[in-house]
Amino acid sequence: MDGTIDSGTRDGAASRRGVAARRGAGSLRRLGQKRWRRGFSLFGVLLGLTLAAVAIVGAVGLYNAARESANRSEALSLLNQLRANVESVYAGAPSYGNNADLIATIDRRGGIPDSARVVSGSTVQIRHPFGGLVTVTGGPGGATNQFRIVFNDVDDEVCAAMGDAYAGRTRARAGIVSMVVNATTLASPVTVAQVTANCDDGAGANDIGFTFG
Repeated sequence: MDGTIDSGTRDGAASRRGVAARRGAGSLRRLGQKRWRRGFSLFGVLLGLTLAAVAIVGAVGLYNAARESANRSEALSLLNQLRANVESVYAGAPSYGNNADLIATIDRRGGIPDSARVVSGSTVQIRHPFGGLVTVTGGPGGATNQFRIVFNDVDDEVCAAMGDAYAGRTRARAGIVSMVVNATTLASPVTVAQVTANCDDGAGANDIGFTFG
């Protein structure tokens, strides 16, 4: 009987050890799985954040490019509107004056688009879509049969885009006498190469003027 008891005891102990070992192995596997899941979840979160950041940067880039393109188009539209309005106001007049500021005159006749019209104190100003001032001068340099529209403080690309719009156009065809880019006078027909070479003062530092007559 003692042998039977001892054998059963040994078998029971071995069985318990086997069960404990299996439980331990199972616990280790579950722990490993939990750690793997936590690691995978963290990787997924980081991947998601990275993709979201890339998408946001791309969207912002597209938005900025679209806004830049729209502002360029608006600037060219403003130039052409101002030119047409000056010519309309002074149609039949003997001259455009002699180095005369024409802004107040065309403003009284509604010749400045609301989007560009700014009142500073009692003075009406014109600002282009990129924030700089626009001047309109009659009789620049004493040439009373001409007027000049200048867009101040535009970057190289905007300067070039505006210049290119009138590059190759002559006084006979488009009424443009010359361009003045950063104090350099370019007689028409102005070439694209001339525009590119002179629109080189950096971000927001170029002044480009168009003399019509």
